Amino acid sequence: MDVNSDSCGARAPAHLPSPELIGRWPQFTPANPLKVLISGCLAGLKVGVDGTTNGDHPHIRALISRPDVSAIPFCPEAFSFGVPRPTPDIAGGDGRDVLDGRARVFADTGEDFTQGMIAGAEAMLATARANAVHLALLMDISAACGSQVIYLGPRSERRYQIGYGVAAALLAREGITITSQRDYKTLDRILAHLDPSHTPLPEAKDHHEIDWYRDYFRQSVHD
Repeated sequence: MDVNSDSCGARAPAHLPSPELIGRWPQFTPANPLKVLISGCLAGLKVGVDGTTNGDHPHIRALISRPDVSAIPFCPEAFSFGVPRPTPDIAGGDGRDVLDGRARVFADTGEDFTQGMIAGAEAMLATARANAVHLALLMDISAACGSQVIYLGPRSERRYQIGYGVAAALLAREGITITSQRDYKTLDRILAHLDPSHTPLPEAKDHHEIDWYRDYFRQSVHD
């Protein structure tokens, strides 16, 4: 995963919108909103593998409910496999490797979901382009939408790797900036741009800056 150094010296993934990029955005209005492609489950749609929303995220709900934000929900897994569906995970790499034919996606039932995951990623990219989105807000750890962390092999083993899901990999490859529901600092910067009266929280951290990430991926973080 490509990285840049953030203001704290941490290695920030290059797909995150930088403070400079956010600062160059116009002042959005209801007539000219910030267009956000968002994982369907984060938008409150019941598109999780078991037909749920994967939980409530108040900070996301507050952002996408603003009148100067236009949220475009999309779930690449539901697009290809419907709801409910088996749970997919990547074997042999991350989403970039799947796109390049070096890794595959298998469901917990053993089915090969590779082509369906690629088709869902391509449909998500087409949706992003059709709506000229400024940003993608994606569900981290998902085999489709993960942008900071995904499972390493079957999720039943509870092992993790730094990497992309299939859809996130394609969006990043095509130059679309991405943030996850766990990138609190970046989301707070976006809110401050939308609302000049909001002061960014100095304690806010993005996912790659939290203690769990740094401890779990200690060698990778310091390479």
